[in-house]
Amino acid sequence: MTDPYEVLGLTPGASEDDIRQRYLALVREYPPERDPEKFAQVRHAYDQLRDPVISLEQRLFNVTATATFDSLLGDQRQRLSRQRIPTQVLLSLADD
Repeated sequence: MTDPYEVLGLTPGASEDDIRQRYLALVREYPPERDPEKFAQVRHAYDQLRDPVISLEQRLFNVTATATFDSLLGDQRQRLSRQRIPTQVLLSLADD
């Protein structure tokens, strides 16, 4: 996944006004009629940075929200799969 700051040509410390101004400049430069792929990339990057949760994660961790959630779930799944069920619990289940 591409870095939205990189797509817009900004640094991670950019203000909301800088992000909006850069987005508008790029939309004028790459209108959807002329370059739909580039416009879609710019729009997606702007949408990511406009979302306050994703924007904060980008600034703090330089990762996307989906990558963060996937990594958290992956770690949790690994921990659960390594846990052993106590013998008493297994025996009590066998009695039922």
